[in-house]
Amino acid sequence: MKRISRATLAGFVLACAGMGQAYAGKGFFGGMKVNGDVRAYDFTRHYSGPVAGQQAFSLGGALNVMSGSVYGFGAGLTFYTAHSLGMNNSNPALVDGTLAGYDGIDTLGQAFVQYENRKVLVRAGDQSIASPWVNPSDSRMIPATYQGVLAAVKPIKGLTISAMRITRFKSRTSNHFSQTDLYNPRNIGGTPTLARGTREPGTAAVGVAYHGAGLKTGVWGYQFYNLAKMAYAQGSYTLPGTGSIKPFVGAQALRETGSGQQYLGQVDATVYGAVAGVKYAGSQLSVGYDDLPAHPGAFGNGDVVSPYTTGYATDPLYTTSMIQGMVDRKTTGHAVKIAATTFFLQHKLRLIASFADYFNTVYSGYSSARTNEADLDLTYFLGGPLKGLSVRDRVGIAHNLPVIRRFVYNRIMVEYDF
Repeated sequence: MKRISRATLAGFVLACAGMGQAYAGKGFFGGMKVNGDVRAYDFTRHYSGPVAGQQAFSLGGALNVMSGSVYGFGAGLTFYTAHSLGMNNSNPALVDGTLAGYDGIDTLGQAFVQYENRKVLVRAGDQSIASPWVNPSDSRMIPATYQGVLAAVKPIKGLTISAMRITRFKSRTSNHFSQTDLYNPRNIGGTPTLARGTREPGTAAVGVAYHGAGLKTGVWGYQFYNLAKMAYAQGSYTLPGTGSIKPFVGAQALRETGSGQQYLGQVDATVYGAVAGVKYAGSQLSVGYDDLPAHPGAFGNGDVVSPYTTGYATDPLYTTSMIQGMVDRKTTGHAVKIAATTFFLQHKLRLIASFADYFNTVYSGYSSARTNEADLDLTYFLGGPLKGLSVRDRVGIAHNLPVIRRFVYNRIMVEYDF
């Protein structure tokens, strides 16, 4: 797909505006919606190994503008900004560049046109995408966004059939879209493996999802051009239970092999996972398990190639934690994770806690046989005249990591959503 310029999108926006005023009731401007957020974020990393700790502060946010619909046609824009306000260390080695880069960010992360009715959505341009292995990874200042075409059809209630073609990617720390991914050293926070200057032609994917009567299922096929092709399935079922107590079970499976020129080398990855737990009045307790068998000679000894989550720890595996997951470490093995979410003070206070144990395959690319991680995530949601304001603190402690050994992560975020 040829790159869609912002000038073209702006022209379409103006055309819609004119049509809307002449023919379609509220039209383009009358049905316009504006929302966004303001976010202040403080990041700290502490290591017990030889690597120096890092800190970063950033203030910024997002402004979303979505037009009204003109015979189903519309357009959307999102502007993101993030800046340190001179509060970070002048030595880049002591700054956590994954928060908002080193120079600040001002970017038009979404700029798309679309057609939508009750059963069909077709969207083209720069956009946020939500799928298991192509997602926003929104745990910093700015989410990842993608340039391409997305189509979704809902032929019956609960069933969605989707397809996408992505040609360019904008990471969480980039001002611009480019033919890269998180294996490319151009993007801060990934796992740099490819040579600098490598151009990746993007991704194509199709998916089928069904939600209904306690059942949630999804099957996806991804073609990461010149890297890998992946088949992924995940499903869960919530039993009727007794009163407010509802047990649930789930499973996931993945198979991945090489694609095209295989820039990362041979790809041979398989994952099997299961989860079980119970839900109660908005709270949840679960135990998840994933097995990633070793395939000596393949990329990461049989690791999964994940161009848009590697290094971000935002993949859909049940055992992925805040600091690490099985995918990010470039090794294989198996893992167990216990997680709980509960609310206090009439749902004003949310607590998320987890502990994960990783049993790793040791080979030339990874030296630690066993690592673990404990995470604590506490959010307070204000109400009344301060509704929309929240204060969040996420603490993660990982042990026995290669080189850095113990890793303590603290993320404090104050956000106002409007």
